[in-house]
Amino acid sequence: MILKVIAYLLLGSLIVLLYISYVIDLLSFIFSLLAIIVATPISLYTDLYSRLGGYPRTFSLVIDVFSVLMITAYMSPNILFLAISWTLAELLAFFIVSIGEEHSIEGSTRASKRFLFVSALTFEISLFTMVYVSIFALVSVVSGYVDVYRALIDSFTSLENISQSVSDYIIPLLVVGFIAKAALVPLHFWLPDAHSVAPAPGSALLSGVMTSMGVYGMFRVFMLIRDYPLWIIYLLVILSIASILYGGLQSIVQRDGKRLLAYSTIAGNGFTMLVFSLYLIDKSSDTLSALITAVAAHMSYKSTLFLEIGLAEYATGLRFIHRLRGLAKILPYSSIGGLLAVFSIMGLPPTVGFIAKLASILVAIKYIPSSISVAVVIGVALFIIVSILMATRYIQIYYGKPIVLIEKKHLLIHKMEYIVLVLSMTNVLYSLIMLISLHSIVYTLLYVVALPPLLIISYALITIGRRGV
Repeated sequence: MILKVIAYLLLGSLIVLLYISYVIDLLSFIFSLLAIIVATPISLYTDLYSRLGGYPRTFSLVIDVFSVLMITAYMSPNILFLAISWTLAELLAFFIVSIGEEHSIEGSTRASKRFLFVSALTFEISLFTMVYVSIFALVSVVSGYVDVYRALIDSFTSLENISQSVSDYIIPLLVVGFIAKAALVPLHFWLPDAHSVAPAPGSALLSGVMTSMGVYGMFRVFMLIRDYPLWIIYLLVILSIASILYGGLQSIVQRDGKRLLAYSTIAGNGFTMLVFSLYLIDKSSDTLSALITAVAAHMSYKSTLFLEIGLAEYATGLRFIHRLRGLAKILPYSSIGGLLAVFSIMGLPPTVGFIAKLASILVAIKYIPSSISVAVVIGVALFIIVSILMATRYIQIYYGKPIVLIEKKHLLIHKMEYIVLVLSMTNVLYSLIMLISLHSIVYTLLYVVALPPLLIISYALITIGRRGV
């Protein structure tokens, strides 16, 4: 385990070196570091998880390679590296979902095929369209000479400087793959089966890290397009609000804990894309901060909860919400982590989920009465409502008398608890980091004052969970 931590630290150091050397831009720097922070505890968790679940010895290596490929995609300086690493990550994700199908007794047997033909295939369509647009942009600069090599290896910053206006017929091809990767309605149907059937570490990476690549891809697309039409922003707003409503309402009625989390991913990505739509209008640093915070919050709480539900399934043999009870008594340490993640989903201060929702509303209301800003405020309000309803549904697993009470926990389960707890701390850690970028003393006081109530609520919930209600 120590060697793994060292390896990820070295990878993080490489990213910092590439950034200060101007090889990668700020966007790649932030996304790749966020992915490393999530991937490191997931890697440690996977070693223990695979031993308990009887997975092949190579499963842990597969998860590590999958993580590194996604991190490489985020830190790619150009389209060539992005294409290679992302495509390999898609193929490995298909393999991970296939492994889950072999070990799952509740999941779909078609999840991997849907993943491959919807998520992966649409990504390749958008990728090749990005290459085409890049080449087209360079043709006008090199007097008609088609410099394909330069289009593939030029940095994203260079391509941004020669961005082109493109036909309205090209834009759908550019965005369809990343809309599917973010699982926005109507290209969402592959996600619930794939994320619920995959092994818990795979689900955590697929939901927490890989779906955020859809947002990252949209960033890169709109770096290549100049003077994009307003209808694409309205379309993203509509799809985002539809995803918030559909994903949120579907998650509330789910009995399977992993499917509940999978559908909530659709709603969470809808919220993130909603903020991205607002960013396309003004591209201010405040909106970018709100968007990055939303991505960080999603990576943090969704990865934590998928690891927790996988641990609960091993500890109790259950993962259905209506049967899984008293988890705080069975797994007290991971339950603290799970509660922190649930608080972040609900938007309780001072979690990163709270900051993401507050920041998005503060940015949106600056542009009222703009129709898009009004739609964003409404969408965020809807997301807050469905998030509270979903979290209220999920939080039931911590209370009551356990149906299955393990008198002596397996040592590996005990270690996995601590890993889940460590990962969950990012839900508060990211909030503290955001204090550095806050300009208003009012916001700083708000977060500091909100910290004691959070600790009191956490203590109360754990105490109630241990005693039973």
